[in-house]
Amino acid sequence: MGLESVISRLKEENGVRAVFHLTGEHLNAVVTEEKSVDTSSMGMPLVNRALEESLKRNTFVCIFCEYSFEHPTDHVMIMEDKKGNIVGHDVPECMMDKFKDDPDIIWLCDDFAIFPQNEMSEEVVIVMLPQKATVIGAAEGAEDPVILYPATTTDLLLKEIFGTPEGKNIATAIIAFNT
Repeated sequence: MGLESVISRLKEENGVRAVFHLTGEHLNAVVTEEKSVDTSSMGMPLVNRALEESLKRNTFVCIFCEYSFEHPTDHVMIMEDKKGNIVGHDVPECMMDKFKDDPDIIWLCDDFAIFPQNEMSEEVVIVMLPQKATVIGAAEGAEDPVILYPATTTDLLLKEIFGTPEGKNIATAIIAFNT
């Protein structure tokens, strides 16, 4: 068990095109890029809790995958005020029935809902949230794995570092875990 077991298991997962161990200068470049993402031009700063949580782990793998890989079962992005009030969030496919017919929701796009009736203070931030990974775990030697879906610029950086795998609509995910 260990890193090789994790990589082997991930390569078997439906939709996975390639898996790479992310270390050293490549990991540092990814962290630097993720920390540089700035959404203030949209009027809302970014808080990247997914990155913060990932950095609490000691091992990282980059996964190039189709969008069928490890569908989120919880929110990946929320809009939150400084008091912790949630004023909007993405709606994963598995939660869509709960929200789709709510007349009090304003849809920014097909999968992002705003709740204008919720109380909020003046300053609102965009928060990226980590996802608990279910595809790997202790059986493969991966303790407390989380998924970080990187920003577009980080996705491009990782494809430059490792090469873009064959296929259409290839996404990037980073799984961080302890070994």
